[in-house]
Amino acid sequence: MTVRSGRLAALAAVATVVVVTLAACTDAATAPRATPAPAASAAIAQLPVEHLSAATPLRVADGLTPPTSRWYSSLAFSADLLPIYPYPLAVAPRDDGLTVQVPPVSATATTITAGFTGGLSLGFGATGLQIVRADPVSVTVAYASADGEAARVTLAEGSPVVALTASRDLDITLSAPPVPLSDGAWTATADGVTYLLRGDARVDGSTVTVSAGASLQIAGLPTGADPAAWAAAIGDPVTGVETTHTARGDTVTTRLDYTGTDRTVVVPFAGRDAAASCDLGTFATAYGPAPACAATRLEWSVPALTAASDYDFADLDDATRDTLARQATADLQATTALPADTYYGGKALARLASLAALGRALGDDTLTDAAAARLADELAPWLETGGCATRASRCFVFDDVLHLVVGRESGFGSEDGNDHHFHYGYFLFAAGVLGNLRPDLVDTLRPVMDALATDVAAGSDGGGIAPLRVFDPYRGHSWAAGLSPFADGNDQESSSEAVAAWNGLALWAQASGDAALADEATWLLSSEADAALSLWLEPGDLPEAYAHSIASLTWSAKRDYATWFSADPSAILGIQTMPLGPVSLQYLGRDPARVARNVADAGDAAFTGPLGDYVQGYAALASRAGAEAAATAFAERTEFDDGWSKALALAWVAAVELRR
Repeated sequence: MTVRSGRLAALAAVATVVVVTLAACTDAATAPRATPAPAASAAIAQLPVEHLSAATPLRVADGLTPPTSRWYSSLAFSADLLPIYPYPLAVAPRDDGLTVQVPPVSATATTITAGFTGGLSLGFGATGLQIVRADPVSVTVAYASADGEAARVTLAEGSPVVALTASRDLDITLSAPPVPLSDGAWTATADGVTYLLRGDARVDGSTVTVSAGASLQIAGLPTGADPAAWAAAIGDPVTGVETTHTARGDTVTTRLDYTGTDRTVVVPFAGRDAAASCDLGTFATAYGPAPACAATRLEWSVPALTAASDYDFADLDDATRDTLARQATADLQATTALPADTYYGGKALARLASLAALGRALGDDTLTDAAAARLADELAPWLETGGCATRASRCFVFDDVLHLVVGRESGFGSEDGNDHHFHYGYFLFAAGVLGNLRPDLVDTLRPVMDALATDVAAGSDGGGIAPLRVFDPYRGHSWAAGLSPFADGNDQESSSEAVAAWNGLALWAQASGDAALADEATWLLSSEADAALSLWLEPGDLPEAYAHSIASLTWSAKRDYATWFSADPSAILGIQTMPLGPVSLQYLGRDPARVARNVADAGDAAFTGPLGDYVQGYAALASRAGAEAAATAFAERTEFDDGWSKALALAWVAAVELRR
């Protein structure tokens, strides 16, 4: 196992429905500089500039923001090119071309995989490639040789079609000879899979010649699909994907428009119901069956979540209210010096904020004020925009090589972009709670918190940090590996910390009065929570060979019952629930029977192993008996995760019981 994630190395109300609409960088100096790179947005303009990572972009065109935390990030950063996964395809890029595959699915008791194993190879005679255009869902790479640019290839999630446009007259060598299908269409078979070639080209044996400016599209077909129907459905090449979102009532809707063409084939991610136009066959994938659709748009809705920091304790009995207030006061008084790195330090700040919010929910002004005062004191050094010019911790810099906001004491690979939403979500939650309690502090909080918000989500194409930097709109969840140096693509483990990140972003947006950011954060929060259930905690369409009820580690091409930091079943489940809090009540436990099944799957040590306190709290959602057992256990327990406390655990159970 390669240790990737930093912070972990140490340790349905509304159905999801898809509507298908027819129709080269250099090293920066390592010493801090007084001002950031010219492309930096206003939110990060006051931070010192420092390149903390050992990584530099290897294959990114000048002027393009390096694509960290994307499904295709390895294209930019890996010395040896690795497979990438424009779902439902697998593509293995090479300096001289690429291989495209409809990957086979296999399963064991702990893994479901559809990784690259081979397929139809295309050789362009190029000697290298670089990313020349990108958005969160799609990427375009240019292949070149000593004679100049040879071709541009666009890959997109949700598109089973590889789009190639020749920059000059180009001979493409295939590993299997094409067979004529119709005018401008051929098929080729590799490893038992049929591939459709569509375009203005000439074929001679295994060589396909494409004139300068003309295009060739290569589609991987699902088993039993009709190549002629696919040929009719494919028009001009897709050139990019535009993402928009809307909120209406109790739903949030995502829309992806595949641009550059009036007709193509798109594939909704597995589990999203398809429209009538999805009749071009069904792909078998690691995430379940996925239909192919003649369309240029994908659109689906998920239940809307509301950002939350406080429990509704209006109906709480006086005895429980008094017990919680006394315990929270004791927890606050027992809080020792906070860590200085961005993960554990962020968790500790969020814990203080949660105690302040608990005091407010209990109507205990003394507790609230004391927790808020401690939080303000602990946040103060982090809020000094120039802090890293004079000290080595509790401060942030702007990396103008990778285009990241990074903590000087980053920890666990966050200098490479790993896990930033996990880390910074805790900071944003703390700032959101404090800013709501102390509006006079919002302007003091704003520069650094806006920089963190910019880093994880609120960037802009011209602002130095890419928009939606860690979020994948097609899949509806975030990616955690900044450089994605893996043959199975990118990954994310802690779905619940991702949900918490967007909850924190929304709370900060509300406290700072940023309506546009609040709207975006609500979309991210709602999407991530839906994915946390459908992909991690309550997945459907699991193969019979797979022996568990959850998938704790989600990859582009694989699903694992595992974590980066522990093989204990309590950790595997617990990392999907932390931090339990008010927003968790909106999505966890929608299916109490599934909660009980997941807890049972964690075995006899579910409550005593690593993160067992969170598993015990999660078990409270299964039944009244589970909640009562959790209340008893928490009253006796003396050790809790560093992001939680006895008072917060007892408050969680009280909130669960009130909701019944």
